[in-house]
Amino acid sequence: MARAGQDVEQCFGNAEASHGGLLFQGHVNGSLNIYHETRAKQHAAQRIFPFPRNEDVVDRYIFAALDRLLPPSPDYQSAALWGLGGSGFALEYAYRRSCDPACSVFWVHADNETTFTQDYKVIAKRLGLADGLDGPELLMAVREQIEASPCWLLILDNADNLAVFGVGRTQSGRDQGQDTEEKQNLYDFVPRGPAGTVLWTSRDKRISGSLVGGRRAINVASMTEGEAKILLETVMCREIDEEESHNAMALLAELDLLPLAVSQAAAYMGRTATPIGEYLSKLKRRIKRWQLLSETEFDRHRKADVSNSVMQTWGISIEHIRQENQMAYNILHSLAFVDNQNIPLELVAKAAEMTARPTRYEKTANTKSVCIKDQDDDDKVLEAVVLLQHFSFLRPRTSGERYRAYEMHKLVQEATQYSLSQEDRRTDQWHFSEVALRAATSLFPETRRELWGECERYLRHAQLAARWAGLCRGGVEAATLLTRVSDYLYDRGRWREREPVDLRAYKYRRELLGDKHPDTIWSMVGLAATYLAQGRYEEAEKIEVEVLALRRDVLGDKHPDTISGMGNLATTYHAQGRYEEAEKIEVEVLALRRDVLGDKHPDTISGMGNLATTYHAQGRYEEAEKIKVEVLALRRDVLGDKHPDTIWSMADLAATYHNQRRYEEAEKNYMEVLALRRDILGDKHPDTLQAMYDRAVTWNSRQRCPEALAMIQDCFQLQCKVLGQAHPSAQRSLRALNLWGPDKKKSSRIRRMFGRVAHHVRATTPQ
Repeated sequence: MARAGQDVEQCFGNAEASHGGLLFQGHVNGSLNIYHETRAKQHAAQRIFPFPRNEDVVDRYIFAALDRLLPPSPDYQSAALWGLGGSGFALEYAYRRSCDPACSVFWVHADNETTFTQDYKVIAKRLGLADGLDGPELLMAVREQIEASPCWLLILDNADNLAVFGVGRTQSGRDQGQDTEEKQNLYDFVPRGPAGTVLWTSRDKRISGSLVGGRRAINVASMTEGEAKILLETVMCREIDEEESHNAMALLAELDLLPLAVSQAAAYMGRTATPIGEYLSKLKRRIKRWQLLSETEFDRHRKADVSNSVMQTWGISIEHIRQENQMAYNILHSLAFVDNQNIPLELVAKAAEMTARPTRYEKTANTKSVCIKDQDDDDKVLEAVVLLQHFSFLRPRTSGERYRAYEMHKLVQEATQYSLSQEDRRTDQWHFSEVALRAATSLFPETRRELWGECERYLRHAQLAARWAGLCRGGVEAATLLTRVSDYLYDRGRWREREPVDLRAYKYRRELLGDKHPDTIWSMVGLAATYLAQGRYEEAEKIEVEVLALRRDVLGDKHPDTISGMGNLATTYHAQGRYEEAEKIEVEVLALRRDVLGDKHPDTISGMGNLATTYHAQGRYEEAEKIKVEVLALRRDVLGDKHPDTIWSMADLAATYHNQRRYEEAEKNYMEVLALRRDILGDKHPDTLQAMYDRAVTWNSRQRCPEALAMIQDCFQLQCKVLGQAHPSAQRSLRALNLWGPDKKKSSRIRRMFGRVAHHVRATTPQ
């Protein structure tokens, strides 16, 4: 094994070191392992390309403009391509830059926070960053690692939603009830120097003057006739003779010289051996033009003078696909209602399977399904996918995922959505939106730790399929799917992402099932728990009071759900410091649960634990300790040592030990709690951060001030990134930072204050 810092050429043999990067030109014989520190020191260039190089690209003015704006330079620089088709030019530019052996190239899909984070995870893995990184810390670590490189290019592709990068946000958002300040600004994680290049692509012209300078944005406009003709010939793999020249020019004019439209038309003609004149005739016969999609959220930034002929082009290709392969046609239309990026092959296959089943509408109307039966064979699915790739409707992702995945061009998806919205296609729209919902529902798993990766994989698709559910009157099914999504986000402690999911599920159920339906009430409970976890206690209390009244009216006083509603309200009272009110309810809850459920039911044990936390908050430590010891023993017996509730009981008991000045026992418990949570929940879960805080408090109480201060600093930084600086937990850690200093006279007051606060926060976290 090579030593860190050993001569690189000696280690690799026929290799060449250049400007801090490594260009491997020969073979390495035998086993060789190099520490990450060595690779970082040598600045080995890394390359992450989402797609193969497009050999058909036409050399346009855009490349000259890029070379002018982004010349080889040791300084930081940025530019943007705005308009339709910028991604293709960015891809070619990236491949050209990769000719420099010292230049690292990274590609990030910047559509939304989910795709941005997923691609940053790929980069983190390639750069050899720690496996435990997640959330904002991972994003910041990737930014810092890229900035540390001497030469790099970062492509931020499809940054159409500029708001996620902070553009257009106003201070007045808070005045209008929007939690603007809490939303994550992805621009914070974009590298900015001291060396390197950032190239954005976007359909939104406003990127000029916001994310890049006003003179550093290039408009990807229509091609010239000469450029378009070269592209047509290149993709068709043949030259246009004089006899076809007139029809070719007429076709290019009909397509408004849009590169994507020209490329798609050429691909169709090349694959089907259709003469240009015949294709032009087909296009002109479809004289009824689709109206622009500028009125919809999906295409609100399209220029008013851009021809919609590209949609007609796609319409012809889609009709050909329907005639050639019904399954491919079905897949294309079903994928219109999920995310257009990172589409797993399993989702494609599931959509193909679901199209063979009649929808609710087809059952009611006794109509024949629009899809072919018995075409869910794996080989047939792959055949359909290949056909869609040939027509550029799907393209494979090549970013190193362990599963096969695809992307669908945004405009293809939008054109498909618009086509299905026409009056004569409403039945198809119902069918395919329901297929997407069924497929997402079938694939999104029940939340378990071992399935978290799979949940993340289908997270965005499930959310979008549920959003379209109104088209197929599938709101009830969508709410059920969203409840599973909510459970996953709950387990991960991702409260800000969970809130809109809970709101949509509640909206569907309230409108379709009514205010008093048990499922509607459950959605209210989930939303209240999210508000409570965000420190929005008044909003949580308002919902919980309403929930309790509804359950008493619908289910009766002794129903387990009614009793749970009482317990939730007591937890919120505790969070507000209303301990006497909380205690009164908790005593009643515990008595009811013992009577209805029995002593060893998990809900009964939780009731005991909640009452103990209130006793603790009131300074009744001996009573609290007695109950907590019993609760911990019961949970270990009923739930096991590693269940989250068991770990909570360990932390609760440690809090009481701490306030009894039994610091050694408290520290022992807290150390075990922190280790278990890091193992089970991950380093960035809110419960893990709470354990960090608890251990820091105990260290401070034992006069281990430097260690305590270091941990509380780490804890505060993570809480700001995960929960937001305004969250009560982050504010509590900030107060600790302000109080814990060299002034030793403060230490006694600090121990008393933060012992109480730590227990208070633990008691108010949803369980």
